[in-house]
Amino acid sequence: MKTQARVVVIGGGVAGASTLYHLTKLGWSDVVLVDKNELTSGSTWMASGNVPQFARSYNLTKIHDYPVKLYPTLEAETEQHTGWKACGSLRIALVPERMLEFKHVHMKDKTLGINSYLVAPEEMKKIHPLIEPRGILGGLFHPEDGQVDPAGVTQALAQGARRRGAEIYRFNPVKAITRSPSGEWIVHTEKGTITCEYVVNCAGLWAPIIGAMVGLRLPIIPMEHQHILFGDVPELKGTGLQLPLLRDPDSSYYMRQEMAGVLIGPYELDPKAWHPQGVPLDYAAQSLPPDLDRINDVLTAALERVPALKNVGIQQKVNGPITYTPDATPLVGPAFGLPDFFINAGHCFGITECAAYGLYTAQWIIAGEPGIDLGFADPRRFGDYANYKYTYEKCRQAYRMMYAIEFPHEERPAARNIKTGPIFDLLKKQGAAFGQTYGWERPLWFAPEGMAPEDKLTFKRSNWHEPVGRECRLVREAVAVLDLSGFSKYEVSGPGAEAFLDYLCANSLPTRIGRIKVTPMLTPRGTFKCDLTITRLGPDRFYVVSAAAAEKHDLDWMLKRLPAEGGVTIENVTYRYGALVLAGPRSREVLAKLTETDMSNQAFPYLTLREIMVGPYSTRALRIGFVGELGWELHHPLEYQRGLYQAIMEAGREFGIGNFGLRALVSLRLEKGYIMLGGEISSERTPLEAGLDRFIDFNKGDFIGRQALLNQKEKGISQRLSLMIVESDDADCLGDEPVFRGEKIVGRVASGGYGHVVGASLASGYLDLDAAGPGTELEIAVFGDRRRAVVVPSPYYDQNNEKLRS
Repeated sequence: MKTQARVVVIGGGVAGASTLYHLTKLGWSDVVLVDKNELTSGSTWMASGNVPQFARSYNLTKIHDYPVKLYPTLEAETEQHTGWKACGSLRIALVPERMLEFKHVHMKDKTLGINSYLVAPEEMKKIHPLIEPRGILGGLFHPEDGQVDPAGVTQALAQGARRRGAEIYRFNPVKAITRSPSGEWIVHTEKGTITCEYVVNCAGLWAPIIGAMVGLRLPIIPMEHQHILFGDVPELKGTGLQLPLLRDPDSSYYMRQEMAGVLIGPYELDPKAWHPQGVPLDYAAQSLPPDLDRINDVLTAALERVPALKNVGIQQKVNGPITYTPDATPLVGPAFGLPDFFINAGHCFGITECAAYGLYTAQWIIAGEPGIDLGFADPRRFGDYANYKYTYEKCRQAYRMMYAIEFPHEERPAARNIKTGPIFDLLKKQGAAFGQTYGWERPLWFAPEGMAPEDKLTFKRSNWHEPVGRECRLVREAVAVLDLSGFSKYEVSGPGAEAFLDYLCANSLPTRIGRIKVTPMLTPRGTFKCDLTITRLGPDRFYVVSAAAAEKHDLDWMLKRLPAEGGVTIENVTYRYGALVLAGPRSREVLAKLTETDMSNQAFPYLTLREIMVGPYSTRALRIGFVGELGWELHHPLEYQRGLYQAIMEAGREFGIGNFGLRALVSLRLEKGYIMLGGEISSERTPLEAGLDRFIDFNKGDFIGRQALLNQKEKGISQRLSLMIVESDDADCLGDEPVFRGEKIVGRVASGGYGHVVGASLASGYLDLDAAGPGTELEIAVFGDRRRAVVVPSPYYDQNNEKLRS
């Protein structure tokens, strides 16, 4: 066995084999894989082998599309049987909302060139001859979907890696992982130690155990999943008929042909976790006791849909563990706080997704970034709040809602109220409907008296549309407060702090104490990595603020780039300080009643910070905002928040003060053309494409991504972020909709919503340059209907920023 390698991959399921395969395909041959047992002896052995292209988001669709292209080539490349069969797949809708979801996915598929077709009920039997179409409203058909033998595919990936120099050591469990004094990783296995630069945890069911060896708590829990194989169906036996994979998400099952039989995989409403606090190390490819009582209702629905199964007996019952995370999305990417330690685990759709996740993990290791934005799968999206109880509740919810309609803005109920601020109860009494971000409960909107603060789930405008409109007008016309205490907040200090931040930031740092700069941090490719505001607190001291969801991600990005010689300290002060946003044209008058500090525009200009007293409460007042109005972020010791909030509300009573929530914030920021993480901000886009040249200082010296931006500046961009008004009277863009100019797709929506003050449906998206100019007539496919759209100047509201700087 080798004692040195560049990369050690731990885990011999499809995730580990794919990671190893793609490392070698990208040119690294000094790589090894270790597994405690035989390959595929974890969850992979009992996977169903379905390979669907269906996904609700743009990048997840890319992930699902990749195996449809890779798997058909593996057998010829490796001479290893994979069982690939292009059978297509049909999803059916039993409720109108499901058809809206299908229409959205179908139009998103067009932006990627993926073949999918909306199917009317009368066409169903042409695609699936055994189906009973009664009660079906329509469907979505992907003709290129397929199925494989999970063990065969895994062995083919392993064989491909071996042929390019990789080595695989089976029956060789990992006992410990340590680091050498020089920083290399040492993987201690039963058969010896391997020293390496990189470790990739692909251990599947045992990924939490491997993570614990290096101090990580991974929010992964195995859930039992049952497959029921029915015997030969007379209509299939000897006929040569090949049925497509059938999914009935409204009844919560998939069904696929297996030779002349049929396999059904239900997702029950009362799922069962299996060894949620740690899977036994001696488990390997063993079926668990089946429990048909848990899935009888689902099986009954399946037999009604395909009546040919009613007279066919059950041939085999399989129950096995599949890993889940709190949001049913895997953990893929760098581990927090551990240099060169990666995770590729937590897969509940392993055969479908691990082909691509193995590729992107390999790219991340070799090139420093994956080929697409994987923020939705980044392991650092969970904080310490994701403890066992939280993970258990969320994983059970994720399993039973696997096929649930994903409504926009949906806030699911499990494991709530994890992180609440001092005014949570006060906001709740005033009608706040809350959402959860990184464990924080944050107000989304406020229900007026007599209305329940609960979202009605829909793809159209919901019950909160009018209340949010009132909040928006309150901000624009008077004054309102928003609790954004979940902001990630750091203090960076020390003699090397300025040089350290200057190299990480694309904009120049503030030179004077009390000045604020908005700046991105970039990848070496010049794309967005972090989006920050930085305030100079002293000669060698800075206050850095970023999005709540990015707390661990942004901290990790900075920590891993600290200078070796020291001189820089980063302190996470997120939980020390709360943040109240006070915004609106009367906000200065409210503060003037509470402080002796001169709040005038001359004394307290835009993009400055002052340490002030608001009543008896010491506060860092930052004159900055995300709504495009006069306003301040009031950062304060969290223990002061209750009193501070009550004092502000009392002082603002004569000006008509009220609360506003995050949904109003999103509407207001769209009117201003401001960009958001998870929408316009992506590791696939650059500030030049986003029109943020003003936040890049090419003259300040070197910074991460500078050369890449200079190259792009010289070559020119092909797309630019633009703001569009969409003709729509009942629904707004969600994101990922294609933008048409005639019959040509010229761009894609990044985010959308309703601008309550400008009175228009708005969409922000990246467009080809010849379509990006104001006045350009376009069309956007909103749930399948092409709606007229026109490019407008951005910002659309207060184009000269007079209100913001007043």
